[in-house]
Amino acid sequence: MNFTDVSTEQANSSEQLNRIAENGASVAEVGRLTMNEDSNIEAEKETALEFTAMSVSATDFVDQSDRLAAHSSSSMPTESVFENDNLDTEHGNEAGMDCSCESAQQSMKSCDSVHAMLAHLAQSDAHFKHQQLGEPDLTVKEKYIIAQDIYNSSRVRFLTRFHSYLEYEDLQCFEDLKGTYEVDFYAREIQKRKNEAYRTNRIKNRRYEAMKQLTLQGEYFSEEEMKYRDPYLYEHMVGQYLTDQEIRQTIDKSDLRFSSILLKHIDQQVENAVYEYSKNNEEGQEEETEESEEDEEEEEEEEDENGKRKISHQAKEMLKNEFLTIMQEKFLRGEDRNFDYSKVDDNEEYDDMCIVDREEEEKYFDDEEPVKIDDDETMCT
Repeated sequence: MNFTDVSTEQANSSEQLNRIAENGASVAEVGRLTMNEDSNIEAEKETALEFTAMSVSATDFVDQSDRLAAHSSSSMPTESVFENDNLDTEHGNEAGMDCSCESAQQSMKSCDSVHAMLAHLAQSDAHFKHQQLGEPDLTVKEKYIIAQDIYNSSRVRFLTRFHSYLEYEDLQCFEDLKGTYEVDFYAREIQKRKNEAYRTNRIKNRRYEAMKQLTLQGEYFSEEEMKYRDPYLYEHMVGQYLTDQEIRQTIDKSDLRFSSILLKHIDQQVENAVYEYSKNNEEGQEEETEESEEDEEEEEEEEDENGKRKISHQAKEMLKNEFLTIMQEKFLRGEDRNFDYSKVDDNEEYDDMCIVDREEEEKYFDDEEPVKIDDDETMCT
């Protein structure tokens, strides 16, 4: 190979190297562009994914909002949607929820009944616990707590201990224990006591009605008849202040037979003797301090020519009315020994029908179960 050939070969080699260099630069540029393009693609992919995720989230949000809106339009309150979902899961359906509410109402009513019973018992004279000498009396609150503890530990023991102080209405606190011997026994005792109280009130009402009728008729509660039934009390309150003229005016002129006059005269003599004996007895037993007080009172009072104390007409009338009131109260208590009370106590003619109707109504509602009444219903009064 000659020099020219070598030069030509070197020139060719240089061209090839230049082309290779150019190609390399192009490849590098292409690679760089390719890398940039790949990066842009990846970025676009990430952006697309983020947008997709946002779309899904928005869709879920819309779906959830729709579900919440639909749920809130139901009968349950919106603020308890999730709470009610849990209740639905626990109870199964709305019927179960209604039953639960009804049980809660019954439980609340039972609590009210127990509280009323314990509050009434705490204010009674029942024995709650033994106390040491000098120990302060239990307060109402302390009695309430003691009774509550006994009730919670054993209702049978509570009923056995306090049954004498319970009302008929308190038996509803032991309704679920029906059939237990002790509960049934004391329930009958409370019922019996209620019936006795009912009869006692009925007798009082009948006697009061009879007393009003006898007062209007004027004979039984006349001054003469009352003096005959209780001469000592009459003389003490009324007779000792009457003048001779006033005594003559009290004589019953409708019966002027000699026998009647003689008997009444004898009765009057006996009354006076009893009064004088009782008066002397009392004076002999009085203490010195009381005697001095009486002396002062006697000095203030005037005496007539017969030695009787003189008081004003107004004072006499006041004493007569007081004497009448005392005699009426004795009649109501059944202390008139010569009066046949069976003719009044067992006689329906002396029933005040207004009172009877009210008592029968109360007795009816005591025996009936409570009934719920709608607010829009009209009630008679």
